[in-house]
Amino acid sequence: MIVIFLLVGVILSTTASFVFGIPWLMPIFGAAVPYPIFFLEVRRQQYKSAFWWMLLWGVLQSTAVIVATAIAPQTAAKAILRGQSYTIEMLHWIRTGEGTEGSLSLFLPDHLLQYGIFCILCVVTLSSVALIFGTWMLNYMNFYVAQLVKLSAKPWLAAILGWYPWSILRIIGFIATGVALAALGLNLLTRIRGEVPKSAFPKFYMLIGIGFVIADIVVKAVLAPIWQKMLLSALG
Repeated sequence: MIVIFLLVGVILSTTASFVFGIPWLMPIFGAAVPYPIFFLEVRRQQYKSAFWWMLLWGVLQSTAVIVATAIAPQTAAKAILRGQSYTIEMLHWIRTGEGTEGSLSLFLPDHLLQYGIFCILCVVTLSSVALIFGTWMLNYMNFYVAQLVKLSAKPWLAAILGWYPWSILRIIGFIATGVALAALGLNLLTRIRGEVPKSAFPKFYMLIGIGFVIADIVVKAVLAPIWQKMLLSALG
């Protein structure tokens, strides 16, 4: 039932976002689909379930946005915040090797800032606003992937390479962090009410989150130059 709920929810939220065409609504609509499930699972201390349901949602959301962008690129350009600017930035990097993507000194501050913002939002809003923030980043990445495939001389290769391995590691890290810090936020809220938290802080998921975010940085620093050359070959 949850799989069907997520699938239908993703399709409806993406469709509604494209129909309304209001950029700031799209990440809100997208995040609204999995959050009730995520919150209930974290509240029940079912952290593993919360993690895997969010990962499944990420796959479904990505697929829906890529397909919708391929079908209606002009509408997607209006509906997806930073979609076009991110795509221009990535295409410039692919064609020239210049830009933040291939430079550790340039992308590291952005990564750390985004992760820091995400962590704060997780604790303060029980991961609700953090999920909106993450959905926004996920959406513009998927817009770029759809555009890359469309523009490439070898679309099949672009489809394989479009989602960077370090970006996948980052998503896993953010989801695990969201699980851990939502639980922390619930515990803090319980203490504010003068009660004793019923569950311990899930350190395991916090460690997974930090570990995957670090892996994202290391893998990106090592693989980005290689990936840029392969993407250039796909783009033609």
